[in-house]
Formats: sequence, structure tokens, C-alpha cells
Amino acid sequence: MRNKIKAKWVIRLPVGGEVLIKLNEVVEEGQKVAVAEVKKIESFNYSHIFNKLGTDKLVSLNEKFKESQVGEGDLICTTGGLFSLSKVCFPISGSFLEIDEFGNLRIEIKEEKKRDILVPVKSKVSKLEPEKIVLDFWAREFNGEGLVEGKVWGTAEVKLINKVNQLNFGLEGKLLFTDNLDPSFLLKAEVVGVVGVVTNLKNEDLRTKMPVICLKDEDWQELFKNFLKKEYKFLLNSRLGRLLLVIE
Repeated sequence: MRNKIKAKWVIRLPVGGEVLIKLNEVVEEGQKVAVAEVKKIESFNYSHIFNKLGTDKLVSLNEKFKESQVGEGDLICTTGGLFSLSKVCFPISGSFLEIDEFGNLRIEIKEEKKRDILVPVKSKVSKLEPEKIVLDFWAREFNGEGLVEGKVWGTAEVKLINKVNQLNFGLEGKLLFTDNLDPSFLLKAEVVGVVGVVTNLKNEDLRTKMPVICLKDEDWQELFKNFLKKEYKFLLNSRLGRLLLVIE
């Protein structure tokens, strides 16, 4: 366990996102720092048409419309003979992506609504770039071994929970400190909304989707000695074998 470290959290920004904060600004947990466009991909099965055109024609169409905006009703191509020509048109407006090898037409469209990007922890904006925001925050670092890989934010009171009847929906969005790694216990924890597990026992055959970290004995003891009776914000990164306890 390291007494105090400056940790970083990176927020990836989608293309076209609007940034709402400034460099070196102190931001609060839950604060909106950017707004992003919501996009989705629509796929239309035109295999009955495109599979008859041949590879060269499909390559030509993909090159023709590559990275272009298309409108509903715009002509894609014509099919048939001299006296039986049929027009094939775009069914919706959007950004052309491709006609894939299965004859599916894929178009990206923007939705009217936008997605708010929020800060997970009180921090300082240390870097502001077109594609990312880097946040600095202070934390205590506890180390161990990741048993199930993952990275997740969660709150928790440092106390041991080992019984099924202690698991309730009040644990939604929280980390669980436990030495009970029974599959049925972990399944119930998932059901009530637990997002990650911190333990001091090793088990190589865990069946859970939640990230799980097994802390070193000295780090586990330090947590339960000095951080009881209060709820803290944690960042669990079991891939790196690290648990960060946020401090002001």
C-alpha cells in the first residue's frame, strides 16, 4: 500500500463531441464535461440485389459512396436489362459505411438526442485534447492480484459481507468486500447490482462477470484497520491488480 499517489483517469471523446470544461479546472463528481452526438448503425439486407452484381461492381459502389452523406431516395445503382431497368435507392439518410460481403447496406445515422459525458470523481483537468480528457485525482493505492479482469468505479463501506442475507439492492453500484467466493453468493451479488469484488482469498475458478481482486495480506489488513465506518469512492482495476481509494 502506498500512502498517497496522484492517479489519472482518461475520458475518451467521440468525434464531434463538445467539451464544456477548461484546462486545469477542478471538476466535481457527476459534473458534465462534454456532450457527444448519439449515432447508430442501420443495416438493410439487400442481398437479393447486391449478390447478383458481382464483386467488381460492389467494390465500385463502395468506392463511389465512401465517407459520403446520402439522402433517402438517392440512387445507388440500377439493375436489370435494357427494357427492364430497376432503380435501387437509399432507404434512409445518413453517412454511408459500406455494402458488406453478405449484401447488407450499412448506414450511420445521427439521433436528435445527445449523450452527456460525466466525471466519475472529483479531480483536476490536467490534459485537454481533441480525442481525450485526462483527469488527476489523489488516492491511496492497494495492490494485489486480479482474479477476474475488469475496471470499474464503485463506492463502498469497508466491511466484510459473507452471508447471502446481507446482499440487498442497497449494494447497487458498490464494491463488495468478502471472503465468500461461492458461485451462488457471487451470482446473488451480481443480481443486486454489485459492480466489483475485493477479497483476500485466492480462487482460480471464479464464475462471475464482475472484476475481482485479491489484495495482499498487508494491504487488506491496512484497509480494515484505518478505513472503517465510512463510505469511500474506489477505482478497481483488477487487470493491473490495483485498488484505488479516492481521498480529498
